[in-house]
Amino acid sequence: MSTIKEIAQQAGVSVATVSRILNYDPTLKVAEQTRQRVFDEAKKQNYIKRKIKTKNNYNPIRIGIVQWYSIEKELNDPFYLSIRIGAESYLNQNNIEMIRSFRGDPDFLSKLSMLDGLICIGKFSPQEISEFRKLTDKVIFVDLFMPKIFVNTIVMDFRTAVLEGLEYLASLGHTRIGFLGGIEHTSDGEIYFEQRYHYYQEFCRQKGWDNSRYVRRDQFSVESGYAMMLDLIGAHQVPTALFCASDAVAMGVLRALHENNYRVPEDVSILGFNNNQNTAYTNPPLTTIYAPARQMGELAAQFITQFAAKEKVYPMQIMLPCSLILRQSCTQPRSKKE
Repeated sequence: MSTIKEIAQQAGVSVATVSRILNYDPTLKVAEQTRQRVFDEAKKQNYIKRKIKTKNNYNPIRIGIVQWYSIEKELNDPFYLSIRIGAESYLNQNNIEMIRSFRGDPDFLSKLSMLDGLICIGKFSPQEISEFRKLTDKVIFVDLFMPKIFVNTIVMDFRTAVLEGLEYLASLGHTRIGFLGGIEHTSDGEIYFEQRYHYYQEFCRQKGWDNSRYVRRDQFSVESGYAMMLDLIGAHQVPTALFCASDAVAMGVLRALHENNYRVPEDVSILGFNNNQNTAYTNPPLTTIYAPARQMGELAAQFITQFAAKEKVYPMQIMLPCSLILRQSCTQPRSKKE
């Protein structure tokens, strides 16, 4: 069995840092890359945290966590990483045995056996949902939209969030508002219903605006945001404001605009989504919509722990609010200032 000292040596950090990371110390300030490097090294060395079996602090419940991303892809997506960290933090703080699995692993389903509950993070196909429900009837899905509630889900209030963000841009005087986002697929190849794009279209229809020429959809990444913005510039279809469906997309947009001598927010206002930790330090600081990723994970773990011992749980959807974070990347369009 590996030790914390061995993990610290391989991860290039102190023993104390490893201990605090593995125990989910909420006061520890450390980069997510460092945190993930420690978790990866612990997994690689099959590290098992010792639990003290006492009357008050040991719970024999066994909870599984399955992430729809591979480990490598998760490292580039702070949103899904934060959900998993939130869930694992709650389980560790309550001394609950946890089994972690990534869909990118070849044997990810076989790891999830003898469970009292299961937390599924991300977008899954109907076939995968059926497979998970065979493992245990105590399952909760995080960030999975379902038009019909037949399993437990935790989602964000995308409708209110998107409409609030777009109303803010409209209140500044913007009518030429574009949308840059991603297209996601479930494992069966089906395109996942993207609520942010749906509510953007609904908003434009209600306003009587045809902004379709300002829409681009590819991936939720910095590289994609950069490429989509270059495409708009090349097509001479740059709007006065852009709703970016993720902060990663927005960061790529900022770089593309800067390289092409567009000023933010004077020429183009930028609104992001998620409130990643770097958004307060972009140039200019990014106005964005806060998505409660870590809270979603914590709530999922709390929910599944409480209901693991119950005979039956009536399916429900838990919806968490988002909030608009105003910084310096949005202002009135130039025509309104002149």
